Amino acid sequence: MAPLSEQSPEELAVRAQAGGGPALACFGELVKRFEVRLYNFLLKRTRSRSDAEELTQEAFTRAWERITSYDPAWKFSTWLYTIGSRLAVSKHRRQGRESAWSTFDRAGPEGADQLQVQDDRRLGNRLWSLAEEELSSDQQTALWLRYAEDMSIGEIAKVMGKTQVGIRVSLFRARQALAKRANAEGWLPSVHVQSHEGSGERAGEVARG
Repeated sequence: MAPLSEQSPEELAVRAQAGGGPALACFGELVKRFEVRLYNFLLKRTRSRSDAEELTQEAFTRAWERITSYDPAWKFSTWLYTIGSRLAVSKHRRQGRESAWSTFDRAGPEGADQLQVQDDRRLGNRLWSLAEEELSSDQQTALWLRYAEDMSIGEIAKVMGKTQVGIRVSLFRARQALAKRANAEGWLPSVHVQSHEGSGERAGEVARG
């Protein structure tokens, strides 16, 4: 059998489901892969490092406790983010305050030109800053999952507990709002904004759709 580092998240989750000796090691590999990503997502939802850290730990605890309920038909990331999102909503309700995003930083691909990477980061940060100013919390979350996490419409709908039509409408309106604001300010980014895994989405695509 391939080393844990070479197995897909879904394969690791299924092995963790099976129990026995490898289960904990498989789940530990999942934590290693997704801990930072989940923390960044929750940080956008809570705008609090301490809350994001607490929710990340709680999400992984819940995931471990409920690993037998994981359905391999879904990506493991979708299942995990659904748990994290619901915990964030519950915490938001308890605290009685709105969720928001904070700024974020994402690394460029290995060997990339550093000046280009710096430009990408500045434009990416500006784009998401506009999102924070212009969009609702749900629009921001949908946009993040679509472009930062590269989730499908169906996966986003599952994470957010909404219909696919609702997600499509939310993304369409979000892109319209960003394009209008970017055009009003005289810029519409056309360089790549690098994702945390090294693959890029064009920053302009977020605004132009």
